[in-house]
This record gives sequence, C-alpha cells and structure tokens, in this order.
Amino acid sequence: MSARRGKWARIATASSAVLLLVAAISLWQVSPELLDSYDPEANNLVKLGPGESITFRIEESSMVSALRVSDGGTPDSELTLLDSEGSEVEGRGPGLRDTNRLGSDESTIYSPVRVFESLDGNYTLQNHGDSDLWLVDDEVSANKLLGNIWMYLFYIGCCIGSPLGLVGVVLAIMVWTDKRKMPDQFVIIDNGSVILDEIQNGGPVVSSSESAPNPFTVAEVKTSEKTQEEPVDETWKRWDEG
Repeated sequence: MSARRGKWARIATASSAVLLLVAAISLWQVSPELLDSYDPEANNLVKLGPGESITFRIEESSMVSALRVSDGGTPDSELTLLDSEGSEVEGRGPGLRDTNRLGSDESTIYSPVRVFESLDGNYTLQNHGDSDLWLVDDEVSANKLLGNIWMYLFYIGCCIGSPLGLVGVVLAIMVWTDKRKMPDQFVIIDNGSVILDEIQNGGPVVSSSESAPNPFTVAEVKTSEKTQEEPVDETWKRWDEG
C-alpha cells in the first residue's frame, strides 16, 4: 500500500508541475491582450473628468464597473448613476473578485469603486469626485478573450494542476507517515533458523546462514549416554531364587 501511494504521489506531483508550467507559459503569452482588454483607458463606456456628467446607453450588460486611478489605497466612489426614470441605481461595493487592474502602460493602477449588475437602457452618470472616472463593461472585456487558445490553456493548467499538486502533497505525507510507523526489519524464529523479514520494502524473506542451536539436543544426548553406561542392578533376581 505504501509503495502504491508513493507511485501515485510522484505521478500527481509531476503532472501538477507540468500543468502549472503550461499555465505560466499561457499567461505570459496572453498577458498583452489581457492587459489591453481590461485597460479602462482603452476600453470604456464613458470617461468623466471631475464634476462632469453624461447620458449614455447600454444594452444587457451583466456587470459594469466604475473605476478610478489608485495611489495605493481605495478611492471613494463619489458618483451617482441614474436610470431613464431619474431613479438612482445603488449598485454595490467592490468585493474580493473585483480586483485592481493594471493599465497597458504597466504602471497605472485602476481600482473598482462601484459595481453595477444587470444594466439595460439609458443611464446618466455624474462624477462628484476630483479625479477622472471610468465606466467599463466587464462582459465586453471578457468576450474579447473568447477563442484565445492561450486563455483556455491557462484555465486548464490552473484548475487541474493546483488540485493535482494538493493530492500529490497529501499522498507524500501519508507515505512519509507510514514509513515512520513501520519498522525496517523484524526477526522470526522458524525451526531453529533466524529469518529477517523486510516488511517495508516488500522484499523476499532472507534466512541467515547460521541456525540457532536446539536447546534440547545436548540434554537428549547426555540422557542417552547415561542410560548406556549405568549397569543393570540384578540383585532382586538372587533374592527371588532363595
């Protein structure tokens, strides 16, 4: 069982390493297109300067993000989004999945400040802040990467390689634990022979060249010699003859 676990641990670890390497190469290949598709400066619905307002139309977008340039912190939203009837669309604050974005210049960082879901129709956006505001359609950005083989390889490498690596580590720990619990050898006495059995490696039973002496042999020989040397006492025969 331990040998089988060790074999599968090596297979899982090697497979994980290959898949993660494929994912790393794929990410390096697709990174220029990825940066360009998610760059707010290159792909946006609207861009507003401080205090500006604009009315725009959007058709059936599952998620739209409002972003501002970040200097290391999280900027305030300071915006208002109104629908065609003049009602404010609250949206939600950015979550763990709404990460910062790197511009195509690889130096500017954009932070999500507000996320709006399921927008469709005419809207008015007002920028109440003192910095530029970008509104980006995340669904359009994601669709630009559809059909890119490198993106598919990246997802496959990450989604399969990571769990395989975890399985390999768990199996390796189980094998190491089994080896610490099991003794290297144990001794068996079989018909006076000393046998060393290597239970860890599953090797054949090795019998030593020397045999253990039989403790009863000497006693049996001495008893036989004593029986032969002692004369038989026949005094009782003379008493019987009178």
